[in-house]
Amino acid sequence: MCVAKPAAEKCKMINRTKLGKTLKTALTKARVDRRLICGLFPAISHLENTPEEVVLCVLPTTRPGDATTHIQAVLLQAFCYENCIPVIQVDSSERLANYCGMTTKIKDTSHCNCAIITRDNSLPITDDDLIPMSVTEQYLADFYECTLEEFPRPIIQLPI
Repeated sequence: MCVAKPAAEKCKMINRTKLGKTLKTALTKARVDRRLICGLFPAISHLENTPEEVVLCVLPTTRPGDATTHIQAVLLQAFCYENCIPVIQVDSSERLANYCGMTTKIKDTSHCNCAIITRDNSLPITDDDLIPMSVTEQYLADFYECTLEEFPRPIIQLPI
């Protein structure tokens, strides 16, 4: 395991009903700060070059019949796990695309197969060698750590 398991008290403090809003806030802030990378191939490219700069990976559940995307997502999850990057699963690739600013003017809905949040360079690096995170990013990372042994993995419902 990459870090010690959070204390049971911390896990009990996580309000799962507010995780969608918390994730929306983190994604929106990262987008404004230009720390959000959207799309499977741009995310994989960034992860390949600088995995130590990635704070969080967000993956929507794959649509039935989309085997290629599913296999890529599973491999991406494995890579993130090996590199101690929390992976948060969400219920909607359309809403994830919207939060990432990937909306189109065409009536077709946009989809986002992956989003990663990179490190905020304005946060100071501490002596414990952990990537500095905002409060919302740390909350989501704690949720990930608290649910590592849950099966099936919890899926966050993104608000509209």
